[in-house]
Amino acid sequence: MPRSKKQSVTLTDVAKEAGVSRTTAAKVLLGTGGDHVRIGDAASERVNKAAALLSYRPNRAAQLLAGAKTQTLGVLMDTVNAPVMNDRLAAIEKEACARGYRLLIGQIHENNSVLSDYLSDFDSRGVDAILCLFDLTLGREKRLLPLLGDRNDIILHGKPLNEKGCCVRVNTAQAIDDIVKHLTTIGYKRIGLQLEDMTDELMVVRRTAYIDAIQRTGQSVDQNLIWTAQSKSTIPQQQTLDTAIKHLVNQNDADAIIASNDVWGVRLVQSLKSQGFNVPDDVAVTGYDNLDFSTIIDPPLTTIDQQHDLYAKEAVNLLIKIASGTPPVKKTVTVPPRLVIRHSSQRDK
Repeated sequence: MPRSKKQSVTLTDVAKEAGVSRTTAAKVLLGTGGDHVRIGDAASERVNKAAALLSYRPNRAAQLLAGAKTQTLGVLMDTVNAPVMNDRLAAIEKEACARGYRLLIGQIHENNSVLSDYLSDFDSRGVDAILCLFDLTLGREKRLLPLLGDRNDIILHGKPLNEKGCCVRVNTAQAIDDIVKHLTTIGYKRIGLQLEDMTDELMVVRRTAYIDAIQRTGQSVDQNLIWTAQSKSTIPQQQTLDTAIKHLVNQNDADAIIASNDVWGVRLVQSLKSQGFNVPDDVAVTGYDNLDFSTIIDPPLTTIDQQHDLYAKEAVNLLIKIASGTPPVKKTVTVPPRLVIRHSSQRDK
């Protein structure tokens, strides 16, 4: 019979319930014992059923002392781009839980000393592998190398730290190309690009991808249709929005704007409408990230879905391979984006 919740169920209790040795139970539930401990399917099934019956939970502190894997993954986040990263984190936690892992999460606030403290904390708790879930701004990798460069338990987001590092990324260049193809097919001729601060490497990637995509349509690139906010804020002020519209639409006749994210996209739609423009007949607007509010703006916003569930699956796959001591053959995994077409870019041809 299951014990009272006040009593701690031990591995020995599970072994007794399953009719196996403690070593066998430990092999099934904790992965200890090495290759010389072999367990048949029937015994493994009995152990798992006994563990479920008794509501057994591994003592992670004891696992750490014994040198066993703790089935714990670490995630280090930043305060920048929080809405997107929080959605991505939720998908990662769901995937990790389904695979029998827990997460420890730290927020580093763009501070390397805080990052160092979290790494020490994760190490002391026996975290099996760590995902750095933050964007790399220009030059940031040089500051991270002393902390992360020699570790083999780290996965970065966006790009690897060095030639031996691992990363998971979304194909940003493909996303911009997909948007340009869509707008061109609909009939837009003067497609503008709104960027944030160019110290963000993703903005550099987007600018390059935009130029390449425009050229592939057979058009020449008008540099006046590329406008940069020169601000690290992902939430634009009204004056900044007005400046963007004045430059791109009023002065350079943009009939479509590719915004850097959904916040910019929604606010550009609102500002254009307040100035008497029709969206999408006069100016189309596209966003990036497919946040929930992109569906409730009028008109609903065409955007890029970064496929967080697929990202989470690939990230957890890499983390588990690293945790198991098996270096992944493919160290950089690229997740394809998905273009979500809504009315903000559906003008009749």
